[in-house]
Amino acid sequence: MALAAIAWACNAHGQQVAVYQIFDMLGLSTYRIMDKEEFAKLSAQIREEEKVFPAALADAKKEWAENQTTVMKKGDKAVGKQPFPALRIKPRSVKKFSVDFTDRALAEKSLAQAQSHAANNPVENKGISKKQNPTAADLADERAKARAYTEAVSMVNKRMGDKLGRPVPAYGYSTSEDHSKKFDH
Repeated sequence: MALAAIAWACNAHGQQVAVYQIFDMLGLSTYRIMDKEEFAKLSAQIREEEKVFPAALADAKKEWAENQTTVMKKGDKAVGKQPFPALRIKPRSVKKFSVDFTDRALAEKSLAQAQSHAANNPVENKGISKKQNPTAADLADERAKARAYTEAVSMVNKRMGDKLGRPVPAYGYSTSEDHSKKFDH
């Protein structure tokens, strides 16, 4: 009986976990503590998404080209001039951020450090003009590019969800309106 209790305690405390960084199609990431089983499940979902990604990207690009003329007629010429950002859109990915831990408290400490590092190095302003004194036109162009990019990602994400029969998680902004607000001054 005592031997069984020791074996159970070793098993309960011996479960290895690690911190993983998960990237969405916008390139934004989140950190999560997972054991090997959770990681395997997430990896399988991502492999499934990678299989439908090229077709979803092609469908979104085709719709984008069809909508270009509609957008131009509506008068929003800044967005209408943006080409489809196919090279910037990538399928979700995951990478191991830390070593394996048998103590979950240590993994949570590593997670807190990763989140703190991410908070101190924000990517929200990524893409805003690097000029020291950007003009209103520069800022408007950057906002248009950001709207076009998030709209394209949203289109691909929707098509992937339709093909997979489940939603594809996004950690960034779910709509182009939310993202474009970050660029409004």
